Amino acid sequence: MANRLRGIVRAAVPEAVEAAYPGWRAIGYRHPKSGYFCGIFPLGDHVKLYLEFGAFLPDPAGILQGTTKQTRYVLVRSTKDIKAGAIKELLASAVAFRER
Repeated sequence: MANRLRGIVRAAVPEAVEAAYPGWRAIGYRHPKSGYFCGIFPLGDHVKLYLEFGAFLPDPAGILQGTTKQTRYVLVRSTKDIKAGAIKELLASAVAFRER
């Protein structure tokens, strides 16, 4: 599931720089102009795709979860949960939100 999400992030934002965060057990993504915008967190039987400023992004597909002031995540329990088109739209919005 995490590898499938990695492929979606790479396809949606090819200029993103991928980095491993061993302390968080995560993979993070930075955009050259907008900085850190998302991370993939494998958590046992599921994976969360966190969007750093997800609380401010449009979510017409209704796939974002969470209630914090800033972040939101897409919960993936199986590959059937991966809505690639909706995720790509969220990623594009996440990058555009912070582009400088």
